[in-house]
Amino acid sequence: MGIAYTLLHFVRGPHARMINALDASVSWYSYWVALGVLSSIGLGAGLHTFVLFLGPHIARVTLTAHECMDVSFAVHGARAFECVRAEGVAGFGDVLRKVLVESLCWGAGTAIGELPPYFIARAAAQGSELERLRAQTALSLKDRTLLGVHSLLRRFGFLGILLFAAIPNPLFDLAGITCGHFQIPFWTFFGATLLGKSVIKATVQTMVVITAFSEETISGVLLVLQRWSPWVHNVASRVLSQQMAFGQESESSVLGSMWNACVALMLVYFVVSTLEAFAQSYVTDIKRWSWQKR
Repeated sequence: MGIAYTLLHFVRGPHARMINALDASVSWYSYWVALGVLSSIGLGAGLHTFVLFLGPHIARVTLTAHECMDVSFAVHGARAFECVRAEGVAGFGDVLRKVLVESLCWGAGTAIGELPPYFIARAAAQGSELERLRAQTALSLKDRTLLGVHSLLRRFGFLGILLFAAIPNPLFDLAGITCGHFQIPFWTFFGATLLGKSVIKATVQTMVVITAFSEETISGVLLVLQRWSPWVHNVASRVLSQQMAFGQESESSVLGSMWNACVALMLVYFVVSTLEAFAQSYVTDIKRWSWQKR
């Protein structure tokens, strides 16, 4: 089927326009999936692609929809964000439907980006790891944490992972590592992660951005600015008229840097533990091979 689709690109005919449109759509939505992967694949240190790309895109669509009073404009291509007609009212649901597919693709990419920690921990885990921990009388803090998270995941299962994924949670990589470490089934982990991050979390974030850049919210903010500082009000109005008012979060706060450092240290600790497990497993295999050879 893939070969037939490729050959259609070299055959002239009325289908060429449809093939080009399909290629453009695949490239566009693959772009958002890739941005989602980049957001979560770095063990908590990935790019903040929602703030840098998806959030501004949603904001621009919202502002353009209110300017055009319609959502019939294109969002990619040569004539992107050009008003087709200016009639009617662009409601909240209209704008949400306009950006929902991009949001879901980005959320699916974030779910895919959570798979490497899961697979690494699953490959490093020993088959009798859980029994070994339960048999020990004196457990370290790390082992107690692993058993605690495992008991929660076993108790709540799919719904527990779904809850972890649906809420803004910078420590979700630890849940993925724990799921892999204790051999939680792949489809249980990935299915819950996909639903939580794509369907729930990304949709809620999209709704928040649409609400923040809606005409009513912007009018209220401009009214407050006009009373507080006419100069700031004039600057904000000029920027909004050019559709360049894209919200961006500051990453330079001391508190945020300290939090990111703590998360990074915890993740490094788990990565080192995983590598130690790999090494121990390798040494055990070498010893077993040497014993069998004798």
